[in-house]
Amino acid sequence: MVRYELFDGTKTYMFPNGALATPETIRSQFPAVDTFPHLLELNGNVVQAVMEFGAVKGIYQIDESLSDEEAIAEITYKANNPPPPEPTADERIAAALEYQNIMSMPDEGV
Repeated sequence: MVRYELFDGTKTYMFPNGALATPETIRSQFPAVDTFPHLLELNGNVVQAVMEFGAVKGIYQIDESLSDEEAIAEITYKANNPPPPEPTADERIAAALEYQNIMSMPDEGV
């Protein structure tokens, strides 16, 4: 389960390669974190991604009227509970053929 936090420059994390992700390291690798609000995608204490907050809200279609905390909660929910996958064309065709076969069967007992 991933969680999200706004980068505030006060905590130290770990990168996936095991290196420490100090605030200074994050700033040196992602200089825009001090210009625009950024979200950290975290799995435990591992920073999986550093993403611009507005872009993430756009990706997940988050209402702009929500507070930062509410938006982060909504992003976390959507990231951890993705919608069910759409059926493929083959699955839709198979379901339609199955329905046709069932509908063409004679009624029992009539």
